[in-house]
Amino acid sequence: MSAVAHIDQYKTGRFYSDEFRGDFSWNGFEHNVLLRNDGPGSKGELHFTDVAMAVGADDISDARGVATADFDNDGDLDIAINHNAGDHGTRVEPVLLRNNVGSRRSWLAVELRGTKSNQDAVGALVRVTTNNGDQLRHVNIGSAYVSQQSTRLYFGLADAEQVQQLWVRWPSGLEERFDDIGARQLVRVTEGESMETLPLPDRQTVRMAETSTTGSWY
Repeated sequence: MSAVAHIDQYKTGRFYSDEFRGDFSWNGFEHNVLLRNDGPGSKGELHFTDVAMAVGADDISDARGVATADFDNDGDLDIAINHNAGDHGTRVEPVLLRNNVGSRRSWLAVELRGTKSNQDAVGALVRVTTNNGDQLRHVNIGSAYVSQQSTRLYFGLADAEQVQQLWVRWPSGLEERFDDIGARQLVRVTEGESMETLPLPDRQTVRMAETSTTGSWY
């Protein structure tokens, strides 16, 4: 049914009434899923496994909005989930799914600063090459429903201790390459100028309901 075609009834709130919905859930309360990328199969098709129950992420709160970032600055991406109060109107606290694999696996974090391009480097492509192959990331905004991911890019490197090459294509069209970069560090690339290595900021205390998981998300 199209709400536009029945706009007068939609404005009355009829479509949100218990009588109209019946036994259907229109406001969440289904179990969340967390899909682990298991990599390509024999024909190149990607395979995913739902690990939400295994790591305690199968919450039934009405999740509305998700963002990934390294909230605790330990070298891996955590997941923050916001919730909709729904019909009952009771506020549900956001949840942080904290990833703890950064201290056990290799990674590289990349920050970009545009000069000719926009300062946040939105639209840039970054590729890293290791013995395990290539990975490509895209700096974007508006990346989820009422949510924004971190513009700091993370690359999971498994057991690799070095990135053979870091390639950046800026929105301006400029391409840059940097060779032989050590793993487990943050690098900042300034368009057309330089690359510098930096320590991650001190680990932060995040004030929200927190669930930890040690599952390998990358």
